Order: sequence, then C-alpha cells, then structure tokens
Amino acid sequence: MTGYTARAYDTAGRQVGEASASAAEFKRTALIRLGVPATPVTVTVTARNAHGESAPSLASAPLAPTAAHTLPAAPTGPKLRTAATAATLAWTPPTDTGDARVTGYRVTVSDGRAPVDVTGRDVLVTQPSAKGMFRVIGGLRPGTRYTVTVAAVTAAGVGPAATVTATTGSTAQQGQVVGN
Repeated sequence: MTGYTARAYDTAGRQVGEASASAAEFKRTALIRLGVPATPVTVTVTARNAHGESAPSLASAPLAPTAAHTLPAAPTGPKLRTAATAATLAWTPPTDTGDARVTGYRVTVSDGRAPVDVTGRDVLVTQPSAKGMFRVIGGLRPGTRYTVTVAAVTAAGVGPAATVTATTGSTAQQGQVVGN
C-alpha cells in the first residue's frame, strides 16, 4: 500500500475537494485533511499501491462542514522517562479542546538544534480522552539533553505546547523520569 486519496462531492455529484496521504506512517488509521466548501458533501476513499488505485469506497453520509476557530489548550502533566537511546513521553490531553475535537498531537524533539517533528500513527488519536497518552521516541543519543514538546491538534490548528526536558542515560545507566 502506498497511500490513500479522499474525494469530496457536492449534492449534485461534482467533485469539490481532493487530498491524499501516504501509507508509510499509518498501519490501521489514516488522517486526511480535506478542504471542502461550507455546504454538505459526501466523501469517498480509494487506496493505491504499485498496481494502481482501488475502486472508491461507498460514499459517506452527507457531512456539513463547520469552521473551527478556537485552539485547544495545552496538554498537562508532561513526563519524560529516558533510557540511553529512547524516551517515553507521557501526558494528559487538554480538558479544553476549543470548538473541535482533538485529532492528533504534534510532538517535537530537540537536542538544542532545530526541533524535529515526531510522526507516526501513534501520535494520532481517534477520541479525545482524559486518560493519559504516551509516545515512545527512539533514535536518541546517550548522555544528551533533549527538550520535548507536545501540543494538541484540532481542526482549528495546533494549540500551545507543553514542554519537558531530560537527559538520556549512558548505555550503562538506567534512565530517569522528569515531569512538569
């Protein structure tokens, strides 16, 4: 599988929007942001691979898009448990999600240089929840100080980030737990 394409159609059956996503980051769930007019639309999805594109799915029920304007609050209680080459980031989702539900989280990692976005299907969520969330971050260097941020993403955009900083252990040491 190489990707998915979502297409939106107005009530007259005319295509009014299209967006694609790569399958490289997704195993079971893909999030495709599809810009559509503020009128009811139906959506179909196709999958594509090296052999071509699939037939479209059945059309969704009519969807009436609404604009979201209020950003979500920052996640709370970020904690970073480190090992020599990996860390586990844990946080609690924001209680105030603005005027839209949380569709994912933007996680960045920096060792003092420019922050790098952490991507992957486990950064996405399907239901907002007050339960704790976590993300394992690999490929880190031993004995290095990292700053990690996590911010909720909704249809209105990316909200403010919560930040936590910790140092990875050496290969002979156990990691540490740091939280705000």
